[in-house]
Amino acid sequence: MTTDIAFYGAGWWADPHKWAALLRERGPVHQATVPWGAQEIPVWVIARYAEAREAFTHPGLSKDGGGLVAILEDHLTVDGKKPDLSAMFRLPHVVFKDPPEHARLHRVLVKHFTRSRVERMRPRIEQMTAELLDDLPLGREVDLITDVAFSLPLNVICELIGVPKLKQGVLRAWTYALMEDNPDRAKAASRNMHAYLLELIETARANPGEDLLSALVQETDEDRLSLEELVGTLFVLFVAGHETTTALIGNAIGCLLDDDGNLWRELGQRPYLLPAAVKEFARFDPGVGTTTQRFTKEPVTIGGITIPKGAIVVINLLSVNRDSRHFDRADELVFDRTEPNLAFGHGIHYCLGAQLGSMETEVAIGDMTRRFPNARLAVDRDQLRRRQPVLIPHSWGDMPVILG
Repeated sequence: MTTDIAFYGAGWWADPHKWAALLRERGPVHQATVPWGAQEIPVWVIARYAEAREAFTHPGLSKDGGGLVAILEDHLTVDGKKPDLSAMFRLPHVVFKDPPEHARLHRVLVKHFTRSRVERMRPRIEQMTAELLDDLPLGREVDLITDVAFSLPLNVICELIGVPKLKQGVLRAWTYALMEDNPDRAKAASRNMHAYLLELIETARANPGEDLLSALVQETDEDRLSLEELVGTLFVLFVAGHETTTALIGNAIGCLLDDDGNLWRELGQRPYLLPAAVKEFARFDPGVGTTTQRFTKEPVTIGGITIPKGAIVVINLLSVNRDSRHFDRADELVFDRTEPNLAFGHGIHYCLGAQLGSMETEVAIGDMTRRFPNARLAVDRDQLRRRQPVLIPHSWGDMPVILG
């Protein structure tokens, strides 16, 4: 089914949930185009829950980076000149790998993101959050995206990996540029980030510490990552490790302050609801609006629609996570919801950092709602603007709030 919905155009970003709902109601699978700089590329979009869950594990869909790059180059080559794609696509890492390569890269990382290891980070994340909130003024407008939602995840991932504080700001600028629909800025950011990550790896090899990168460079022969795999892994950890959590925290704030702050005050008074609430924020307004790309290795039939071989496929998480065929009261925030959602994916590519991002969100929202029970938006809701990335985050550009 071909759709006339302009994905990621100005109309889309004005109200993405409205367009996602229209997409979902029109059918489970759609053929569309998405902008890529000055060009557009054809994609197939999965819009309903059952079909999305099937697509996540369908053997005919691949996440192999080499195959994806070949398809993107085929669509984007002009007059024989191939596009200079971001390192996100070209570097080897767990996001764009199929088995058996995926299993090895996943095994190296997953032991550093077990539930017990992540939980041991809670006191430090609580300390970081408290320090950020201590600096916020009462009764004056603050931007909770810049001051909390962005700062906390960046501080956490940089400390986890071993990035000096002096470099944290420039890393944020590079990853921000990588998400934009501006190929020239993305290329420059990709090159700069690649060069810096090489330096960081050499430093960790020469002077290993207690951070994640030091552990990765000291892995045994069986699990040792190549230099390019190390760079690719760091690339993904930086981008996914703070962009998506920034988006989730910001979206949660937006949800809580959307009804005159009643839900905000409820969570402040009933903190035991927080773990379930974070899962519901991730479903209702996920930090990732659309999955990273897959492609068909062969013709694939999903939802009665046959997608041809060599086609790019994405899953629209805004749409599938509000599918009333799966969720009761799909368009409402329900903190005691029991239905599983797909906000963090499904199958072998389920997000490695889901527990860490959820805990950061839980700590940040819990501390803010407790400290500032009378917080309110400083502008009318319709003045808030979404960022307009081409990859990954579904987030607010800012969130002006009066704390009290």
